[in-house]
Amino acid sequence: AQVLPEYDHIIIDEAHNLEDVATDQFGFSVNQTQLLDFLDSLFETGGAQTSAGLFAELPRHFQHSAAGSGDMDKTNAIAQAAGPAVTRARQSVYDCFNLLTAFMAQSPDSSAYDARLRITDGVRKSENWGVVERAWDNLSVQLTAIGDALGKLDTLLGELKDAELLDYDMLLLRVQSLRRYATEVRINIGYVVNGGDEQKITWLVYERARDTLALHAAPLSVAELLEANLFSQKATVALASATMAVGGDFTYIKDRIGLREPEELQLESPFDYQKQALVYIPNDIPEPNQRGYQQALEETLIGLCTATGGRALVLFTANSALRMTYKAIQEPLEEQGIAVLGQGIDGSRRNLLDRFKEFPRTVLLGTTSFWEGVDVVGDALSVLVIAKLPFSVPNDPIYTARSEGFDDAFNEYAVPQAILRFKQGFGRLIRSREDRGIVAVLDKRLLSKKYGQVFLDSLPHTTVRSGPGKHLPLLAARFLV
Repeated sequence: AQVLPEYDHIIIDEAHNLEDVATDQFGFSVNQTQLLDFLDSLFETGGAQTSAGLFAELPRHFQHSAAGSGDMDKTNAIAQAAGPAVTRARQSVYDCFNLLTAFMAQSPDSSAYDARLRITDGVRKSENWGVVERAWDNLSVQLTAIGDALGKLDTLLGELKDAELLDYDMLLLRVQSLRRYATEVRINIGYVVNGGDEQKITWLVYERARDTLALHAAPLSVAELLEANLFSQKATVALASATMAVGGDFTYIKDRIGLREPEELQLESPFDYQKQALVYIPNDIPEPNQRGYQQALEETLIGLCTATGGRALVLFTANSALRMTYKAIQEPLEEQGIAVLGQGIDGSRRNLLDRFKEFPRTVLLGTTSFWEGVDVVGDALSVLVIAKLPFSVPNDPIYTARSEGFDDAFNEYAVPQAILRFKQGFGRLIRSREDRGIVAVLDKRLLSKKYGQVFLDSLPHTTVRSGPGKHLPLLAARFLV
């Protein structure tokens, strides 16, 4: 059943996210727990007398039905044949994931908080990958057998639609859903382990905190997928966002999502940024990859937030930097009666925003989801600090794979992508015609690198100043009076 009725016209808001959302929707991921849960949903033995799962529950659906004994015999035969495959698959899952985890432990990034390893043909040629392939072959055989059993059951149930089986519709949907999952898992893990599709990005992620390894696959490009599944299917597709233009045009976003010659309209902001906002860039702070940056960041934040009495949102690009900063600034600011709240430390996103709105003498540290969708109107948010320009992590598998399609990946891909995120972050500050605020960008690369000017040119017409970091607190306090 469809959640939405048929439609010919669609408006996609926040359309700068369309590539990422499509990548996620057309992508695949699975971990050991999910695979074991799938096998348990088929057949799970809970002791000498009890068992659960689809195959164990089939007789209940046939009780008091019009199905003949021959149909029952066929059903029992399917279930009995599937049982050993499920048992063997369980062991193969453990074997596969143990070997993958061991392989990850040998990779250069294995010491990272969340280790990621892109699986390329080069990786598959390494000497230790062969044992992974053999373990996967065993699991693949079992998943094929399970898929075949579910296919036979699906066919049989189709023939029994008038036999008044208990909860027939739900049973049929359950069988079809499990069959699809068995096929999807087998095909996609096959792409990760064996390769075979150059249009797929495949990688492993090991989460150290949860001791969990997951396999991932995603399309190298979503342009063709969006054309086939969205743009060519609708009479009208309208894409709307405050941050789709880079350097004054839509070329970057059009290339990423495969739009050919759309009608375009770019409107000026309704806000008077020249009067309502001030951008300040300290010119004496080390660059983010230089020694002393973290300490300078912390000292600048303490001075700035003390002068403004909190009312500040600080945006980070990494959880580790957020946590380090939180530890350093919490005590000095709380001594001034200014609360410090950290994403992932002090509660849910909504809870943090509610507290921030209610108690303006607060500094809120956020990452990822706080770069967009935060709407705090008025004095509660008067200071926005962007700690670092939001470039993608260089070893992110999707970023790395897509970079390979450019002659100059940094300037043609990394910079435009970061500019869109930067504009999103900047947009958190001014949310009404009455708002006033200051944006402090604590990343000197805006001044020292050629691309810095491209970032600044992509912002609405705003006053931009640079100078010593020690001038920032007084300047901010005066601007906000």
